[in-house]
Amino acid sequence: MRIGIRKATINLYVKLIEIDFSIRKFIFGFKNANRLLRTVDNRAVIPILRKYGASIGENCDVESPIIFHNCRDYKNLVIGRNCHIGKDIFFDMKAPIIIENSVTISMRVTILTHLDVGKSPLKEYDIPLLSSKVELKKGCYIGASATILSGVTVGKCSIVGAGAVVTKDVPPFSIVGGTPAKIIKKIK
Repeated sequence: MRIGIRKATINLYVKLIEIDFSIRKFIFGFKNANRLLRTVDNRAVIPILRKYGASIGENCDVESPIIFHNCRDYKNLVIGRNCHIGKDIFFDMKAPIIIENSVTISMRVTILTHLDVGKSPLKEYDIPLLSSKVELKKGCYIGASATILSGVTVGKCSIVGAGAVVTKDVPPFSIVGGTPAKIIKKIK
């Protein structure tokens, strides 16, 4: 009986968070509602992401806090089955982020999908806005505080070391690390 009450209470809590998100979105806009994902319990994150367009497979866990930038919904986010998304992740959602099955993303990882010089004086030099998807292939592992730049594909069953800055594609079954990330060794 206790388990039933506990489960019902958790379901009610998740529903209340979804309602809170919807009200914030309606009154203050999506950007304001999006900030809620920095504070809610982990159990409420996936239902909100799915409700507003993300495709998320079964048996995933997405930790909170999580930060989404440059989005009006979560349609650019695709997460496969059996994935783990750690705490303090920063997703730049200007272009799609595709995370295949069985991917692990450690805490404080940054995934960027665009480059924009904004109001910098560099704008005078007609530097174009670059926007391109990021793909994390099946079974890869992204170490803590790594940064994945726009247009990068991390190959199947590859490892990105903690703190690495990945500026170009990572081949399948490789271990990369450093700034910029370089191949350290191949996985046999």
